[in-house]
Amino acid sequence: MTTSPADSGDQGRGGGATAGALHIVSTPIGNLADLSARAAAVLREVSTIVAEDTRVTRTLLQSIGVSVPLVALPAFDEIERIHPIIQRLKQGEAVAFVTDAGTPLVSDPGARLVAAAIAEGIRVIPIPGASALLAGLVASGLASARWSFEGFLPRSGSERAAAIEAIAADSRTTIIYEAGNRVAETLANLTSACGSDRPAAVCRELTKLHEEVRRGTLGSLADAMAAGSIDARGEFVIVMEGALELHVDSADDPDGPYAAALVVVERCVASGESRSRAVRRIALLWRIDRRRLWAAAHGGEGDAAVD
Repeated sequence: MTTSPADSGDQGRGGGATAGALHIVSTPIGNLADLSARAAAVLREVSTIVAEDTRVTRTLLQSIGVSVPLVALPAFDEIERIHPIIQRLKQGEAVAFVTDAGTPLVSDPGARLVAAAIAEGIRVIPIPGASALLAGLVASGLASARWSFEGFLPRSGSERAAAIEAIAADSRTTIIYEAGNRVAETLANLTSACGSDRPAAVCRELTKLHEEVRRGTLGSLADAMAAGSIDARGEFVIVMEGALELHVDSADDPDGPYAAALVVVERCVASGESRSRAVRRIALLWRIDRRRLWAAAHGGEGDAAVD
């Protein structure tokens, strides 16, 4: 890890703001009581608060009696608004950056501001706090030692299909953000790619008044969403268990997993899936060579269809 002079000498710092530093402050994702004492102290002491949406942040500040000047930094205009903020920091001002809810930069704007500050040798201080992805992970009851955060999936097309296929093959627990109007479609897509029996959890409106965590299989949760038994309003975190890692002893089985994988491919084809997609998906899921699986599915014929 590399450090700059601005990153040193941290041991004596207390809980409040530091002059000439950019403070990345985590804010509540729903329950205002989740704002940490350190975060509140920083927000009180900085000269300026840079916010994704000043209207949202003003409500938070009013709840803790803070009236620090606000500067807007919306995602769509982040690049154009960075320079004046960097100048404030270079002049020795203590500045805080917050997004509408949770930890900044996690599926939120701010990455360009932080990169610009680092490039100028400005100290960047993280103020930890609420995070929807961590709240969803620990509430899900699923394995948490190894996990992958996907944020919001691509909305459509080959990019979305590729992302879901990669998730299906990943042995780590996967965490996904989704909006209420798209969560039913996403659960259906994940069920199709990963199988209906994959353990999962759907977390809605975490820390808010109508918080709900539903646990089950992908198939059962997809059915519940489609039937309307899970309220589609609000913000969602989907957590799903990783794929089982396949261990095959080639000395005992010289053909490895291919014969068994071929049986699964044929079942997928019988249910209406194209053979090429089934081969590609099962090869990813089982971590085997797709060309060899394609050859097995076609009696040893060519592999052009899986390129």
